[in-house]
Amino acid sequence: MKNNRFGILIISVLVIAAVALALFGPLIFRKKVEKRGPEVRQAANAAITSKGVVESEEAVQVGSQVSGIIREIRANEGDPVKKGEPLVILDSGKVAAKAEQAEAMTREARERLMELETGPRPEDIEIARARTRRAEVAYRQASDEFQRQERLYRKDAATLIERDRALERMKMEAEELKGAESNLKKLLKGERREEIEQARAAVARNSAEKKYYQALLTESTIITPIDGVVTERLKEPGEIVDVGTPLMKLINPERMRIRAEIEETDVGKVKDGQQVEVTMDAYRDKVYRGKVYKIFPDVKRKAQKTFDPMASFDINTQQIYIRLDDFAGLKDGMTVTVRYLK
Repeated sequence: MKNNRFGILIISVLVIAAVALALFGPLIFRKKVEKRGPEVRQAANAAITSKGVVESEEAVQVGSQVSGIIREIRANEGDPVKKGEPLVILDSGKVAAKAEQAEAMTREARERLMELETGPRPEDIEIARARTRRAEVAYRQASDEFQRQERLYRKDAATLIERDRALERMKMEAEELKGAESNLKKLLKGERREEIEQARAAVARNSAEKKYYQALLTESTIITPIDGVVTERLKEPGEIVDVGTPLMKLINPERMRIRAEIEETDVGKVKDGQQVEVTMDAYRDKVYRGKVYKIFPDVKRKAQKTFDPMASFDINTQQIYIRLDDFAGLKDGMTVTVRYLK
């Protein structure tokens, strides 16, 4: 009986203790946390880290502005290049021929316009008058001969063939006289305004065509846009390229940065100018130091890939740019770990 009473007593004590812990335990724990609040919060926020990628601030993809066949490529992957140097040269033989043709047509159109705007020279008018006088003499002679052949034909003294031949010659000389008189009249009157406008339009049209082919000729030689290094060569000589076709990728190795991504749960915890430590698997014992210099205002879907098969891309991140004090040994495309210091 004593044992039963002792067991009931123990069970009662345990029940009371459990109820007391359930009622007052969270309050006691909260008070302890509040006493240690700053230390707890600091420990929770002290280890913000993210993945990042080493990249160049100045990276370009060189493309073709015209269609054509690659004749020459003057740089390979890893080669240094200088801004303004020829990088890729396309075959431009046909374009050069068309540019020369457009140049000749433009020159002719300008000469014609100058003639119209200047007006006829006195010697041109005298030549036209002399031509008209010769045409008048020739027409009178042809007319007299036709009339003579007509009379002879009616008297059966000439054949129909001879008569018709004289008629055709008279008509031909009449057309020649008409043309000579028209040309003289035109020279004396001056060129019409619409003819001058047409000549000006021809000059503008041929000049535009010349500029177009000259631009194509210039763009057939693709110039290096930056001082840098070739990281990727995408085409080879002999290949056909179209407008916008990527040919090479270049970076400036003297202007590097870290592009990092922090998860949206850490947004607001990183500040502009904040100090960071950067580590990577390639140099396990080395720590690079730097600071944040740009924080993007928006949050987007995670873009960086990692070698972690468990890493999820179904999350949102905020992009951050970091500049290191020293980039020695770091290469474009390397993956790093960024630790944001307080």
